[in-house]
Amino acid sequence: MDILSILFYLVASVIILSSIALIVVNNTVHAALLLVLIFFNSAILWLMLQAEFLAIVLVLVYVGAVLVLFLFVIMLLDIQVKKNISKKMYLLFSVFISLIMFIELYMVIFYHDFASIQKEITISELGNTYDIGLSLFTNYIFSFEVTAFILLVAIIAAIAINLNVKQRSLKQNPGKQVLESKESRLKILKDEEL
Repeated sequence: MDILSILFYLVASVIILSSIALIVVNNTVHAALLLVLIFFNSAILWLMLQAEFLAIVLVLVYVGAVLVLFLFVIMLLDIQVKKNISKKMYLLFSVFISLIMFIELYMVIFYHDFASIQKEITISELGNTYDIGLSLFTNYIFSFEVTAFILLVAIIAAIAINLNVKQRSLKQNPGKQVLESKESRLKILKDEEL
């Protein structure tokens, strides 16, 4: 079994286990962070298939923008969760996830034969980035704009859900102030009441 097969099975197993954990976990912030791990490993699969543009878009757009937006919305809603996990457990979990990501990156960078892929690029073979960009902004421009509009609606909906109707300003009521007496505002304590 060569190193690419080992890397594929490692990445695929991490994606499957992270997907199961994403469904099972109760904390929404943990679910969003598991989604980061799933997107990262999916980008490695795209790199192995020599679809560099899709791998970079997956990391930059989904992890860098959309998932940060999800985390922002989750934190904006301020859902109360039980905090029964210690900080050592968080540290152990984050070290484990980071170790998996670094091992995968190491295998992609150092065991992948990039020299065999290099060739002379002519104008007719601009690559998948040019073809995808041309297709996206000509044939699928309506779908692209609808997606951007849906994301905008999601942002506005998250802000509207979090808005409180309560007025938080301090106002004076002069009528109530005039009706106040010394007995209702002041209480004299004697030594035996202390």
